[in-house]
Amino acid sequence: MKLFVFIMVFFCSLILGAQEKQDATYPVYRGCKQELSFEETKKCTSDKIMDYIKVSFNYELADKVFPTDLTTKFHVEFTINKKGKTEQINVKAHHKAIAVDVIQLIKRMPKFKAAGTMNGKPVSTYFSALITVRLLN
Repeated sequence: MKLFVFIMVFFCSLILGAQEKQDATYPVYRGCKQELSFEETKKCTSDKIMDYIKVSFNYELADKVFPTDLTTKFHVEFTINKKGKTEQINVKAHHKAIAVDVIQLIKRMPKFKAAGTMNGKPVSTYFSALITVRLLN
């Protein structure tokens, strides 16, 4: 089995252009504490999402689809809705099979502990990540 590593550029933002952190909270992923500051919650949630993608990604599919390539990239965008569920999933990849697999992966993502809020009201949160899967061997 070939070994892969993820290089991930991850962008996250509150839709509605969050004013500052004073009146906004970040979505809380499972395993993150709700008592953390905005920045700590953002880092924890982003790290947990990246870990989820790393563990859940179908490396065998990537190896099968791109047997001679050393890397493959895909761009994933999705929204965490006001109830903490993923929706509006969009994936751009070099191969349709990779895009379909990543869409299914994001759909299976566990519900968030808490949605993002602004002024005490739940809001949708937009996530975007450019991910490169690189062959190590």
